[in-house]
Amino acid sequence: MTIGIEAERANLPQKTGVEVYAAHLIRHLARLDAKNQYVLYFRTQPQEWFYHLGPNFKLKVIPFPKFWTQLRISWEMLTHAVDVLAILASALPIWHPRRSVVTVHDVAWKLFPEAFTPFMRHYLDWSTRHAVKQAAKVVAVSQSTKNDLIKHYQVDPQKIEVIHLAVGEQFRPRNYSDCQPTLDKFGLVYQKYILFVGTMQPRKNIPRLVEAFIKIKKDNHMEEKLVIVGKKGWLWEPIEQKIKESGLGQAVQVLDYVTDEDLPFLFAGASLLTLPALYEGFGLPPLEAMKSGVPVVVSDVSSLPEVVGDAGLLVDPNSVDSVAEGLLQVLTDKELRLQMIAKGLEQAKRFSWENTARKTLSLFESLKALNHPEARIMTSNRGS
Repeated sequence: MTIGIEAERANLPQKTGVEVYAAHLIRHLARLDAKNQYVLYFRTQPQEWFYHLGPNFKLKVIPFPKFWTQLRISWEMLTHAVDVLAILASALPIWHPRRSVVTVHDVAWKLFPEAFTPFMRHYLDWSTRHAVKQAAKVVAVSQSTKNDLIKHYQVDPQKIEVIHLAVGEQFRPRNYSDCQPTLDKFGLVYQKYILFVGTMQPRKNIPRLVEAFIKIKKDNHMEEKLVIVGKKGWLWEPIEQKIKESGLGQAVQVLDYVTDEDLPFLFAGASLLTLPALYEGFGLPPLEAMKSGVPVVVSDVSSLPEVVGDAGLLVDPNSVDSVAEGLLQVLTDKELRLQMIAKGLEQAKRFSWENTARKTLSLFESLKALNHPEARIMTSNRGS
């Protein structure tokens, strides 16, 4: 069987959750599967590691200026068909094999339309509606995302497979001497900062986090800094303005993007990780923190309770007081911290990239049973 995978997301040098998923999935499929043939499609020149995946992996660079997935990969499918096509983030080509699989990470534009530009909101809605209707199978990265797809796009539950994301082995508990050399580069002290990791955009709820931090800082004279790590996303300007107006100076530190080499040390050196987001399709940072031996304070909404289980402290993301109380409780209750760290390490063991890849490969191979006489003919439904 020949499996085609849209690999450009895995090729991006600065990776957020979707790109991390794509890269790890491809790496672990290569470790698991020497039987099937793979074709990886790129818009730009592949990074070096792709050339070492194995003899059953073929790399194909097919540049195109705009709508690369929908148009250029469509043409590729018409001229060089594969048995199964996997698109790792929502946008299925207009023409595609009937045996196509698409991964949906979230439907944030449905719940928070104001957090997207009008063009992006309509594009994401159209591309997701087309993808979930036309794909043979849909991968949802959480049960929460599956529920959202059923509610907002009326997808048949039997068509959706929940396959969780995971965390790499670079995330693990580390002591002061391991972390501090890296922390010195950012002016930080081991276990003297609250960490937030995520793209700066409205649904991440950063303004309320800053307000909660102001509250505990002023009322309790906490030593800890608030460290915000993340690229600037949609409508980031008001968020940055809120941080500037906080009046806390260097107590709130924005690091923008941190390299893959430094990030594990930044996690392991934190007092706690918080993600009081209004919505998450999965939420990798809490899982990365738990595997690093760091307690987590997260929202009680969407996928986050699913990810942290009983290891995390859940707060109401719409309440500054709730977020502040959660942060303060973990910072000041030593026994609670130790319990959360132990539970978090156990919870993190439930997620592995090998398991993610194994379930995905099983899904690909299940499509062999789709013996439709036109299984390799491209389909197009512009009205979808």
